[in-house]
Amino acid sequence: MSINSEEEKKAISAETILLDVVANWPATQKVIKKYDEKAGVCLCCSCLFDTVGDITARFCLDRDAFLSDLQKSIGQKNESC
Repeated sequence: MSINSEEEKKAISAETILLDVVANWPATQKVIKKYDEKAGVCLCCSCLFDTVGDITARFCLDRDAFLSDLQKSIGQKNESC
């Protein structure tokens, strides 16, 4: 699912594709880099077309923490995970 509307662009969720995250919110790149070490891979290199939820499941990352960190980096309140 690509981001097509301004409404969708306002939120990062577990269903958001990583490419959409970094393209629409460049500030999230620092957060993603932090999780590269935990995952053991460059997430932007190997998972650019995966959803945030898929990435956290595949690499056993804390989904709620990852989403929260991404959302905080863009000033989004953590509504639900």
